[in-house]
Amino acid sequence: MFNNVLVVCTGNICRSPYAEAVIKNRTSGVTVASAGLAALVDHEADATGRLVSSDRGIDLSQHRGKQVTRALVGQSDLILVMDDEHLGRLHKRYPEARGKVFKLAKLVGNKNIVDPYLKSGVFFELVFDEIDNAVAAWLPHF
Repeated sequence: MFNNVLVVCTGNICRSPYAEAVIKNRTSGVTVASAGLAALVDHEADATGRLVSSDRGIDLSQHRGKQVTRALVGQSDLILVMDDEHLGRLHKRYPEARGKVFKLAKLVGNKNIVDPYLKSGVFFELVFDEIDNAVAAWLPHF
C-alpha cells in the first residue's frame, strides 16, 4: 500500500493537479501532492483544465503550481509521472527515486499521457479521461 503519493508533470498546472485531485477524491488516508519538473510556480491551474475538471466535480481553483524538490521526492513512497520523458528526467535528477517512479498509465498499457496545455476543452476531456482510467487502475494499491 502506498500512503504518500507525488504526481509529476511538466508545468504542474494541467495533468498532475487533476490527477492529484482525483486520487484525493477517490481515496482516504493517502497523502497526495503534485509538482512539476519545470513548474509554473504559483500559477493557477490552466483555465480550460479548471473548467473541464469542474464539470467532473473536481475543483482545481485553489491549486498553485510548485516545483519538484528533493524533499518531495524523499517523502513520497510512490511517484507517478505522465510520460517517458518525465520518468527519465526524474531518474537522472533524483537517482535515489529509482524503484518508486512509475508512469501513471503503467497499469493501463503504459502509454504516455500527453500535455493538454493550450489545447481545446475537448482535448482536455480526452486527457482527463486517460488520467481517470489510470488512477482507477492504481486505486487497489492505495
